[in-house]
Amino acid sequence: MEDLLRLLPTIRRTRGNRLYAADGSRILDLWMDDGRGILGERDKATRTWAANAADKGLVHPYPGLYERRFEKAVLTTWPELGSVRVFLSEERALDSAARILGSATVPAESPCRDAEGKPAHGPGTLVLLRPFTVLPAGVTLALLRLPCPRPFAPACLAVRDSRMLDDCPGDLVPSLLLAAAARGLASIEVATTNGYGEDHWKRFDRFTAPFFDRNGPYLFARIERSRYEEFYRAALSGGALVSPDYDKPSIVPPDFDDGELKKLAKALDGVRSDR
Repeated sequence: MEDLLRLLPTIRRTRGNRLYAADGSRILDLWMDDGRGILGERDKATRTWAANAADKGLVHPYPGLYERRFEKAVLTTWPELGSVRVFLSEERALDSAARILGSATVPAESPCRDAEGKPAHGPGTLVLLRPFTVLPAGVTLALLRLPCPRPFAPACLAVRDSRMLDDCPGDLVPSLLLAAAARGLASIEVATTNGYGEDHWKRFDRFTAPFFDRNGPYLFARIERSRYEEFYRAALSGGALVSPDYDKPSIVPPDFDDGELKKLAKALDGVRSDR
């Protein structure tokens, strides 16, 4: 993944879901740090909450007021869930998931790329659960992809049945992280109210449907795995950053214009899959 990201020019600054490079180019970000930046410019509120928490000195892992607020925000976003635990790092969350499931596991994408013979998600599966998706039937444990900039995002496990977490206390994390993540989840609801939904996502299809399979806001390149680097390079030449990982989705951004999509479609036309 890092090898493909290094193909980017030097990024001078970002604004919403656009990257501004030192060479003067502008890039439409369809990766958004694997969904952490799905809010685009709306994550300004998240950063503001993080700054306010820092001003209060809430940068140390002490018990705080935001633990219940964060849990409420998670359960509002994914009402099928029953309980959550937070961790200082994704590695610690995965270690706890392995103890709960009885073996080490790599989070399965949901939604995921369609493929014949794809194993069904089941009780022993750890799913990476993203905004605008629901926990698949039969799955009991999820690692959440929070809509929050990476420096402010705690790792989080969630379950349907809270009893699964009886022996998993999680970590104490700085209240700054919980405040920022709770604000990010609240902003998802605001984004939906302001039009980030199916009608917006369909607008993206007008020019790009031949090149992506879309599930909600999530996009999977319609190309063979062996040709994905070619697809990635073509997208970059067309002014867009797609997911650097074949198995992880790109994302319809909150803001785009027809000119950007036409340029991307023209660049991808040369690597169009025959399937």
